[in-house]
Amino acid sequence: MHKFYTIILLAAVSVLISSETAGMAGAFLRYGLDARSESLGRAVTADTNSGFSIFFNPAAASSILEKQVLTGMKILSMDRRFAYLSYLHPVKNRAVISAGLLYSGTADIEARDKYGDQFDTYSYNENMFYLNFGIKPKEFLSIGVTTKLIWVRLPEFDTDGETVSSLTFAYDLGCDIFIPGTEGLTAGISVRNVKGKNSWNSDKVWTDGSASTDYYPASYSMGVSWIPEFNKEIGIYGDINSSDLEDYGYGLGIEWQKRFDEKKSAVAFRTGTVSGSITAGFGYEFSVMDKKMIIDYAYTHEDISEFNPHSLSWRVFF
Repeated sequence: MHKFYTIILLAAVSVLISSETAGMAGAFLRYGLDARSESLGRAVTADTNSGFSIFFNPAAASSILEKQVLTGMKILSMDRRFAYLSYLHPVKNRAVISAGLLYSGTADIEARDKYGDQFDTYSYNENMFYLNFGIKPKEFLSIGVTTKLIWVRLPEFDTDGETVSSLTFAYDLGCDIFIPGTEGLTAGISVRNVKGKNSWNSDKVWTDGSASTDYYPASYSMGVSWIPEFNKEIGIYGDINSSDLEDYGYGLGIEWQKRFDEKKSAVAFRTGTVSGSITAGFGYEFSVMDKKMIIDYAYTHEDISEFNPHSLSWRVFF
């Protein structure tokens, strides 16, 4: 393919994967994750009630007491795809290890020549493989770290399937502080995607290729969660976040959960906001063959396209 067509193709990809931090690399790692956190405005930096919160603060792992498999996806417009899978395993001394992967991509990208005729279709994908460790060394403190392997693959450039890809590392750090003298009040701090980047080298594709690097902004978050002692069916969540301490945002969320112990089930209703964009959702806990499961759904309003995202996630406990 001529370079002209390649440039047009990559420009189209950039538009399709844009988010609230448009123009910055690594957008797929800043696009939220599961349905519960999405419906709570992604304000879960201090949340310790869901294994999915490890994505926002690696210290959340130390509060997990059961082995779990977590999975889910987002239903998005413009042929965008987003899915994830994780496994959490508690070990000794109030420690937990977990591992998983996140996939984001765009399919059916049309390749057209200068006359507007389509001659092929391409796909673009970004992938993150992670390994997490969290521990609670004190009753009032938990800490965690997540290491990430990030693989990004651009569309094929010619009929031989040649392409350019990037394989790099990044890491997250975080802590949760269980405020002494209070009931159900937790503060959390995290920094994510440190050293994250895409490193490109097109020497193997073009004779006059070159090397370049696109750095990810580090994501800083501070948050609180409160499960009031007088009504433990309610959870209140707040979060302030920043990309490279330059662009700031916020998240707010509230959750109401009702348990039916005689049926070993529960329902939850949630609503929140991501920097002004409304979110809402619900969850249902039930048992199948003595295995506890939780299914969550969330709706998020955004201005990227006419079709707003829907998130689905599933937790299985062992």
